[in-house]
Amino acid sequence: MNGDLLFAAGLISFAMALVACLVAKPLAHALGIMDMPDGVNGRKRHSRPTPLIGGVAIIFPFISSTFIFQPGLNGFPWIVSFATFCIFLVGFFDDRSHMRPVWRLIVSAFILAFAVAMIPDLRLTVLHFSFSDAAFLLPSAVAAGFALVCLLGLQNAVNMADGKNGLVIGMSIVWSAFLMLPAPDELRPILISLLISLTVTGFFNIRGKLFLGDAGSYSLAIILGMLSIYVFNHSAMALPADMIVLWFLIPVLDCIRLIFSRVSRGRAPFSPDRNHFHHVINDSMSWRYGLFVYLAHVILPGMTAFLWPSYTLPLIVLSGFSYLLVYISLTRRLGVLGITR
Repeated sequence: MNGDLLFAAGLISFAMALVACLVAKPLAHALGIMDMPDGVNGRKRHSRPTPLIGGVAIIFPFISSTFIFQPGLNGFPWIVSFATFCIFLVGFFDDRSHMRPVWRLIVSAFILAFAVAMIPDLRLTVLHFSFSDAAFLLPSAVAAGFALVCLLGLQNAVNMADGKNGLVIGMSIVWSAFLMLPAPDELRPILISLLISLTVTGFFNIRGKLFLGDAGSYSLAIILGMLSIYVFNHSAMALPADMIVLWFLIPVLDCIRLIFSRVSRGRAPFSPDRNHFHHVINDSMSWRYGLFVYLAHVILPGMTAFLWPSYTLPLIVLSGFSYLLVYISLTRRLGVLGITR
């Protein structure tokens, strides 16, 4: 891959993301997407109104890079850009007007179903795992449906994880870096673009200057999900399916736990609360340490799996056990201190 091309991709993304972050407040006021705090006892406990502009600073550099560098053939960059922008709009209207979860899910499903139907590279037709030499072939309809479920699941999991500064952006930087290793050359410019825009936006996000918003978390999840499927399908079996599961395991596990917990209490599965993994961690320690604890559950297993791929399945089990152990231990400690979830 031409180094000048990668430099150009990074420079364009840096400039676009920086401008969006610097004008975040007036832009958010103009678009009507300022996030208002609920107060000390509310769900949104930030101290001042905050622009929901993180998605703009990340998504538009990404879309621009796909138009400029056009990675791949068969329309992949165009369809991914279109689907990403549509999902961004879903999140934007959710940020402004708080769409009902069922309608948000239905609209997202239609958008993603269109993308999967248009691009064969977004279907999970052949599955291969680190623990088996055999490949599992799925029928076309099943492959498309499975990919759609994975994308929708990741969208909801990432959105649920977006509750503390630096968390989703930090995980996304890690996931993008992981994807760089097995990615084909044609994807590297937009992965560089994504990494740069994430880093710039993360600098402002970690300082509380802006939030991702639903527009950012939804579309970022879809970008990473689609790119992961594309890289998986073009990795010549160098990237096993269970390694991708390991990357996204913690937010997905937390999403599943939250849904079952809410339903068991007679609540709607997507109703908001403060029982997320990041909330439990934040209530137990300073977030500067809490962010490290959460990200360590993503970074360390993922890096270990790259070094020793044959241990990917045990790492999934170990990571899941560590997540449950930390969650249960901290929840019990908070209960002893009289802090209810």
